[in-house]
Amino acid sequence: MDNVKQHSAAWEGVRNGYDSGRMAHAYIIVGSVQGNALIFAQNILKLLFCEAEGKPCNACIACRQVEAHKHVDTLWIEPQSKSRQIKADEIRMLVQRMARTSFDGGWKAGIILAADCMNVASANVLLKTLEEPPPKTMLLLVTDSPHSLLPTIVSRCQKIVLSDGQTGLADEVWRTPLMNILFDLPPSGGLDAARLASRMKALFDAVKSGISDVVIEEMDQNDEALDESKLKDILDARINARLKAVQATVFRVMLDWQRDVLMLASGVDSNELIFSEHIQAVEKQAGLHTSGSALKAIQVLENMSQRLGRNIPDLQVFDEAFRSLIR
Repeated sequence: MDNVKQHSAAWEGVRNGYDSGRMAHAYIIVGSVQGNALIFAQNILKLLFCEAEGKPCNACIACRQVEAHKHVDTLWIEPQSKSRQIKADEIRMLVQRMARTSFDGGWKAGIILAADCMNVASANVLLKTLEEPPPKTMLLLVTDSPHSLLPTIVSRCQKIVLSDGQTGLADEVWRTPLMNILFDLPPSGGLDAARLASRMKALFDAVKSGISDVVIEEMDQNDEALDESKLKDILDARINARLKAVQATVFRVMLDWQRDVLMLASGVDSNELIFSEHIQAVEKQAGLHTSGSALKAIQVLENMSQRLGRNIPDLQVFDEAFRSLIR
């Protein structure tokens, strides 16, 4: 129960809800999808299904089944393909399962790992169940990217934040290379844009490599027992889900930087800057822009973020974006 002790305040809230019969019908658990958030979700399930008087005991058959993701009244969903999406049909299956009578006459639970990988259609299917949950049902949405969930989903769940966007990869892997790219904006010509694009691709290649190492280290015996093709699909899905989270953070930093440039180009006081410690670099870039061109640069970065992962080579996406930023 080390996970419970580490997050005692969050666990106390869940425990009090259980003891008083007032648990939320849905929780968003923010943290590592294969680490602290997953373990916390399992502890909630043990609380629901444990057969011992002192719940959770971590020793009864039900607790062991929860840990193995094999309890008969639970259904686990996570991205299973390179598309990195949890599709509507999978959520419909979950909704149908939740509407049925439980096998043991008690709770039913659905657990969505990497819940941020739901597409709009699947999220909307889930939303209907969140609005009118069947009795004695529990939905646990585990994610390291809560900002990627629909606001309507978030508003109908109780959020438990264990750690903020933990992908299992230290920021140092990408932050320094990213800041060096930002310092060199905007590109002065086509060759400069091509170099920045290559550096951007190298940044994400390094991130993916680091995430791959972490995910492989986190493999458990259940994973290793899968056949080779199934295991590869699951590993790819886990890696890409975490890569997606880092990409979202990287683009958020880039947009914050360009926001500062826009503010200075528009004559706003420098006290409002996010990157005030880099005021000279931001001022230099703002001097190359009008407020209109700085706003267009933000739109270029937003478009670059949206195009990534759409069957367009990453290098092409970066190159076209940086060429649009030439000043």
